[in-house]
Amino acid sequence: MVEPSSPCHRRCNFLHRFTPQKMHGRPSKHPNLSGRRRASFREEGKITGKQGFIFIVGLVLGSILWNGAFDGVGFSEKGTNLNWKGIPTALSLYAFCYCAHPVFPTLYTSMKKKHQFSNVLLVCFIFCTITYAAMAVLGYLMFGSKVQSQITLNLPIEKLSSKIAIYTTLVNPISKYALMVTPIVNATENRFPYLRKKRSYNLLVRTTLVFSTIIIAMTIPFFGSLMSLVGAFLSVTASILLPGFCYLKISGILREFGVELVIIIGIVLIGISAGVMGTYTSIVEIIGQL
Repeated sequence: MVEPSSPCHRRCNFLHRFTPQKMHGRPSKHPNLSGRRRASFREEGKITGKQGFIFIVGLVLGSILWNGAFDGVGFSEKGTNLNWKGIPTALSLYAFCYCAHPVFPTLYTSMKKKHQFSNVLLVCFIFCTITYAAMAVLGYLMFGSKVQSQITLNLPIEKLSSKIAIYTTLVNPISKYALMVTPIVNATENRFPYLRKKRSYNLLVRTTLVFSTIIIAMTIPFFGSLMSLVGAFLSVTASILLPGFCYLKISGILREFGVELVIIIGIVLIGISAGVMGTYTSIVEIIGQL
């Protein structure tokens, strides 16, 4: 019989305490090193994703700026300073650029610090506005009234900077496609809950969405007019009208006349005007190109 105070007994207790069964049977008081490593890898992946997005945007803008400054395109083109006929189309295209509302629930649920969602939206919209404005100014200065619906269509393809901008623009939507179609996939799968757990059904839904998008993109040549129609009819409704009406209903500010009510009503009226004029102009342009 081994004495409790003997060195052999203390050594046996030490080994028994750190056997695999004991270690897996209850959690250790010390943090799990592998868990911390996985968490750090996830955080590094998030940071890399954010930095990658900023890098892509900067690369496209920098390539176009280099093309105009050093590759012979220049910034001396002139065009009509204000084309009233193009205002509805321009407003519709801008509305399409800000129509990311269907993605908001996915972003919100995936955030670790959900209380910062408003700040994230503010920063994103400011960053997008600066990017869109810079691209619009560069396009006008470089190509004037001849600028097409996508500035990459005007770039001389034999230049290296043009190839970088074009290929980066082609790769960028691939990274965002899965995020954009997630609400559509979820809604489609929820229509048939008894088939949702089947992998073949999920694969069929996603494959169908991908191929239908490719077919539409290849068969419809008037990309600018189509995006204008989508922006005027769908994006204005989902991004301006519905949020405005819902806020008026939920907040109860209709009972009191004030500055906030005037601002909301003004936004709704602008949305209605842009939607009606943009939809009409886009349909006329599409019919004219058929």
